Amino acid sequence: MSARDEILTGLRKTLEQPSLRFPPADTSPLDLDRMTVTEAFGGPYELAYRFGQELVALHGSYEIVESTAEARLSLLNRIGAWIEAEEAAQKGAVIKTGQERSILAWDPEFLPVDGLAVALEDMHLLLVNPDNLDSEQAREDIRFIRYGVTGIDAAFASTGSMLMISGPGKSRVASLLPFYHVALIPFSRLYPTVESWLAKQRDEGTLIEAMSEQANISMITGPSKSADIEMNLTLGVHGPKFLHAILFDDENDAGGLGFEAESEFDSLRFDNQFGFEEA
Repeated sequence: MSARDEILTGLRKTLEQPSLRFPPADTSPLDLDRMTVTEAFGGPYELAYRFGQELVALHGSYEIVESTAEARLSLLNRIGAWIEAEEAAQKGAVIKTGQERSILAWDPEFLPVDGLAVALEDMHLLLVNPDNLDSEQAREDIRFIRYGVTGIDAAFASTGSMLMISGPGKSRVASLLPFYHVALIPFSRLYPTVESWLAKQRDEGTLIEAMSEQANISMITGPSKSADIEMNLTLGVHGPKFLHAILFDDENDAGGLGFEAESEFDSLRFDNQFGFEEA
């Protein structure tokens, strides 16, 4: 008998002991309700608000807008504000790398907001989406880019988490390398929980492809965080220090909030950074 078999046999014998309190003898089969760790409820805007609140608790920021066009404008405003803040904070001699006005991003065809390359060009900004970083020169060409823009494959309201599946045109460096990261989140990819997304993938028969046939799967929850033994929290050590999510109704480009008349959000307005505030 191999060492592996000996270990497994010992575990089986231990678990067969009738005196054990776990697992209970009458354990019901696993189902979606038992597997769900967190919960979130409501329509798209309620889920967006819950996502944003979770993200703020994790030291991120967010805004909710009504359409794809507004998401585009919000992105331009956010990048512009960050650039202005960076320039205002500069003191003394500044080393120019030539990458100060570059934006590291997914390929435009994978971004959920169209027209970004042209809009950024009007602001004298260059959208960079590398397809190969094998060479030292290719890595050097993006090394000092401060701003990143990506879409998401799924977002989960109950935890403020984002799922990103990297591959051709969706380089993970756009969400890992820059100091500032903007994530574009259409309502069509916003789910209450990760379990609800998994259930949909099972129903559509795409779960195996999504989980096992992709280059890399990342679950991002807030900006990069690290703590020492005394629990002193530091942001931005292993990734972006600033994470800003723009959530938008990608099926409501004609305008309007999309709430029913009796919605509890009728008396709220959208704040540009931290979500809802009282009107």
